[in-house]
Amino acid sequence: MELLKQIKKSQRITHDSLDDILMTDINAGADELVRVGVMSYDIHGNIIDNPLIRKAIELYVKGMEDFEEKGSMYMASFEKLRDAMALSGEYCAQRIDNSSDNN
Repeated sequence: MELLKQIKKSQRITHDSLDDILMTDINAGADELVRVGVMSYDIHGNIIDNPLIRKAIELYVKGMEDFEEKGSMYMASFEKLRDAMALSGEYCAQRIDNSSDNN
């Protein structure tokens, strides 16, 4: 399912008038994941279709939009998931290991 459609469905939005705002929040959520080292984009610049990445972005959008007046709860959940993913080698960018350099 396309991420925008998933997020609209999760917030019970049936119209398209908020799509620009939601897409801005979706991209900001993906960028926030990248900021902490979680690779949320593929090599083509598309958001990776992964259940935890989709869920993290959904939580971010709900937090930003203060869904059901529980924005701070959703944002706290996003931050916990973001931090857990950042600590997981599965979601992190490959890091350059210079420890074996003899310079």
